[in-house]
This record gives sequence, structure tokens and C-alpha cells, in this order.
Amino acid sequence: MHRVCALSLALALAPTLAAAQDDQPDFVPGKDVADAVAKKDGEKAAAAEKEGAQPDGWQLALSLGLNSSFGHSSDVVGQPDGGTLQFGLVIDGSADYRKGQHDWQNALTITHQQTKTPAIDPFVKTGDEFNLRSIYLYELADIRWLGPFARARFQTALLPGYLVRGEDARVRLIDVDGNATSIGIAAQENYPLTSAFEPFVMRQSAGAFARPYDMKTLKLLVTAGLGAQEVITQGGRAVTDDDTTPAIEVTELSDSQQLGAEVEVDVSGAYEERLTWGANANVLFPFLTNADTDLEGLELTNVELGLRMGYKLAKWASLDYVLSAKRLPLIVDVWQVQNNLLLSAAFNLL
Repeated sequence: MHRVCALSLALALAPTLAAAQDDQPDFVPGKDVADAVAKKDGEKAAAAEKEGAQPDGWQLALSLGLNSSFGHSSDVVGQPDGGTLQFGLVIDGSADYRKGQHDWQNALTITHQQTKTPAIDPFVKTGDEFNLRSIYLYELADIRWLGPFARARFQTALLPGYLVRGEDARVRLIDVDGNATSIGIAAQENYPLTSAFEPFVMRQSAGAFARPYDMKTLKLLVTAGLGAQEVITQGGRAVTDDDTTPAIEVTELSDSQQLGAEVEVDVSGAYEERLTWGANANVLFPFLTNADTDLEGLELTNVELGLRMGYKLAKWASLDYVLSAKRLPLIVDVWQVQNNLLLSAAFNLL
């Protein structure tokens, strides 16, 4: 009798126990929970990396590029006999830090090039630039692609600069007051123009940024705000030759400080890991300046343009094109333009 009652009770409770078991959440041990969370975080990080977003923490990079060329001509119509030798290096480094809404980017670029031609015996530098940039971006919580920024930049040349001519020449020296003096320089003579780290240009700016695209394939950063520029010279000179006169005009450089409105646009991207490209434009329109100059209004505007393209031929070799055009009227009131097409052996040090 007792067995029959127990069996009847079990049969009556079976549906209830089954329903309760179905409603009960699955139990996952602590280790399994941690593994599940880690897996989910890993999937998120992989997705972010695929889109080109930088993960939190430090990201360091350093590369060295070397390039050289040699050519020789003999009895060629229209060309001097002799060899032309050129060699150069490019150092690119970055140290970026991101954490939450904070993004701090630092970049260093050093380029140098030396060239020897049949017309000039000594090597002459044909490229020399040291450029250090640092920018801090604070992303708004609700609109991550907008926020305030602060930036600093230092730009100079590492080695002294000289004027060298293949034949005797007259030089017309113009000081900061406009007074001119004529001197002669001998052929193949190194006439000093600037010393090392001259001119030294410092730029600071702060304002608002917009970064609607921040992927590996496409990055776009627009900044606008208040900008300041300081130019420090050490009595150096720049060639400002006037083709209508027989002499070579050389003008003395002077220090200056400016404050004004600044806008910069920087866009870059990559295609299939081999092709990289980038372009930038910076405009500083000063409304305060301490320089004694006849320039005024838009004539004082500082403009810097840049274009760079690189194609990886192999893991260690690349073909690079770099264009730099800038107009800094308080240094030299002409466009300074440099074009370089380089076949480089590149090595990633970090």
C-alpha cells in the first residue's frame, strides 16, 4: 500500500519538477564564466582591430629607411662628365596612447639627403628635416568623434646649410633692415647660410576636433582653433635669388611670433597592406604678430601642404613619393617646395 502511494505521488509531482527544471537557469561554474567573458572580450578586440581601431594602451612603432643612387655620364651632349651620387635616410617613429575617451598621439619624422654632382665637388644636403608632433584628443562621451584637442609641433633642420656654386659668383647680402652688401664667393666654396637647428619653428594650437573616420582604410581628422607660432633664428640666411639680377640675393632671417586662427585637415589610409597614402593641409591666419614687416592681412598667412604615398614592393623594400610645399612669409616670402621619389630599404625596428 505504501509503495503504491509513493509511486502515485511521484507520478503526480513529475510534471511540476520538469517545469521547474525548465525554468531554472543553467548553472555555469566560476571558471567557465571567466572563460566566456574572456572569449567575448577577445572577439570584441579582434573586431576592433579588423576595423583599424586602436586598442587601449601604448602602441609603439619605429622604422628606418635607407636609399641611394649613382649615375655616371661621359661625353653626353648637354651633360657634364662625371658621377652623381645621392644617399639618404628616413626615420619614422610613433608612440600613441589610448584609454577610454583619451587619445594621445606622438609622431617623429627625420629625413636627410646628401647629393654630389659633377658640377659641385663637395656633398650638398638636398633634404634635411626634423619634425616632432604631439596631439591630445578628448572624445566626448556621447559623440566619440567630436571633442577638444591640444597640439604642439617642433620643426627644424639637423645640420648646417651652405651655398655652393660650381663657378665664382657674386652674392648680395640683405640684412633684416633691408641694407645690402655685395661680396664674392669662390667656386666650390662652402658659404655658410644656417647653423644646425636653424630656423627652429614651434607651433602650439588648441580648439575642437572632428574625426568622423578612424579606420585603417580611412582616417580623417579636422581641427580648428587658436594657434601660435614662434620662429627662432641664430642670424642665419636664406637664398632669395632674383633672376633679373646678376648677383645671388641672400637675406638674413629674423625671429618672429604670431597668434591667430588655425585650421588643419589630415587624411590617410591603406589599401591591401601594400599601398599607404596620406595628405594634410595646415593654415594659420595670424591676427597678432611682432615682426617688423611690410606684409599685412592675408599676406601673413602661413600655409603648409603635404602628400605622401608608399608602395611595399617587398617586406623590406618600398617605393615612396613625398611632396612638401609650405609658405612661411616671415621666414621666406616664397613657396618652398620639395619633391622626393625614393626606392628605399625599410626596416621595422619596433
